[in-house]
Amino acid sequence: MTYTPGMESLAPPPRTIAPLLAVQVMLGGAGAQIGWLLLGFGSIFFWGFAWNADLSGWRFREDTVARTTGVTLECRQTGLSQGRSSQRQWVYRNLYHYAVEGRQFQGASFALERCVFGPVTVEYLRLDPAISRIAGMRRRPLGPRDTMPALVPAIGLGLVIAGLVKGRWRLRLLREGLPASGRLVEKVVTSSRTNGRADYRMAFEFTAQNGLTGRASLRTNHPEQLESGSETLVLYDPADLSRGLLFRSLPGNVVIDQQGQPARSGSRAFLFLPLATILGNGWYVYRHWIA
Repeated sequence: MTYTPGMESLAPPPRTIAPLLAVQVMLGGAGAQIGWLLLGFGSIFFWGFAWNADLSGWRFREDTVARTTGVTLECRQTGLSQGRSSQRQWVYRNLYHYAVEGRQFQGASFALERCVFGPVTVEYLRLDPAISRIAGMRRRPLGPRDTMPALVPAIGLGLVIAGLVKGRWRLRLLREGLPASGRLVEKVVTSSRTNGRADYRMAFEFTAQNGLTGRASLRTNHPEQLESGSETLVLYDPADLSRGLLFRSLPGNVVIDQQGQPARSGSRAFLFLPLATILGNGWYVYRHWIA
């Protein structure tokens, strides 16, 4: 990371933050980028499996359903299947209609390797007759177990949200934080590794303008970058000295320009994963529900 040392070179708050720098601080953190990767990759399995899973089975209890006779309209293969190679079973969509107290309804039920024709037994909710299924079938192509792939994008979404919360905190201190000189007081190797290198937890102490001592910490697999000088720039909130922000820990390349304002430097690679994830999911929604 390119860095201009010296707290005297930083403009007093509030500082001007360019929009692209703000996006870099919000989205460029390692945790947030991993979250976007998991969210984007996991979305493939979410839309393909979890979104097509039937979770309505608990609603169809003996005390909540009534039955009537319906008539099938058509049966077709959905393109979804379960099993592998010679044991693969295709999911079929059975379209049907039925009547309840003179009102006509239409529904679709799904089953493995099963097409029905003619009269069928239809189960419907007493309180909402429009919600129904053919007895022994599902309302969606896949079963509840197929929601498991949703764990991947769920974890990714959690990391993205946590990254945005942390990014907002970083952005606030970058704009309004007071500067101080941080001194390395702790360096501890952790049990984790990143890209084959050991991760270190490093802590820096600083003295605030009121004379009290605060602390800023981070985890890094390049501790030598923070040991090159005797002191490093820290931004802190005077109302909370326990969570200072090391200027060098900001995502991407952040420098101080000639006016003392924070500025970004380097590529825009941090935009790739968020944009790919948003555009990919947006395209799927548009293709299947809007177009």
